[in-house]
Amino acid sequence: MPSWVIVTDTEKLNPQSRFIQLFTSHEKQIYRYILSLMPHSQDAQDVLQETAIALHNKIEDYDPTRPFAPWAFRFAYHMTLKHREKSSRWHRFLDEELMKEIASRQSMLVPELDQRRGYLKECLAEVPKNKRVMLTDYYFEDETVDVIAVSQGKSVEATYKALQRVRKTLMHCIEGKMQVRGLNA
Repeated sequence: MPSWVIVTDTEKLNPQSRFIQLFTSHEKQIYRYILSLMPHSQDAQDVLQETAIALHNKIEDYDPTRPFAPWAFRFAYHMTLKHREKSSRWHRFLDEELMKEIASRQSMLVPELDQRRGYLKECLAEVPKNKRVMLTDYYFEDETVDVIAVSQGKSVEATYKALQRVRKTLMHCIEGKMQVRGLNA
């Protein structure tokens, strides 16, 4: 089931609860979208907060029969523009036309990225536990390769190579699943 499909019980929730459920389940996706338009993570965090407020204020206008993410992306895009206007440093990075093009392409990629994320979960389940732990430590716990090497009883070089091999394995797994299901890899 796509991530944007809303359980019918959501429609019965009060607007506040519905907003919380929808926003928290899409927050990372919205943040990634904003980050694709802004080079600084702190600015993206600020825009995410502004977007959350705007979405909260307009949640009653949301049509639950439609995907939430594209609706939220429109708010995020406009909040990004507002933030850009307030900050003079933005004029050095992207002109408005380029920003529109990036936003448009990012929105079109959402279904494919969601599909790839789903395949990544499937592929990760196939990775041996010690390799999953290594990936988790490196990507989610921000451990250094030195620390991971010590915890796994391997050299730093062997740990780098192991990470490289597992990333390559995951990439091939995802691409294979996409090809089997008739999607572009």
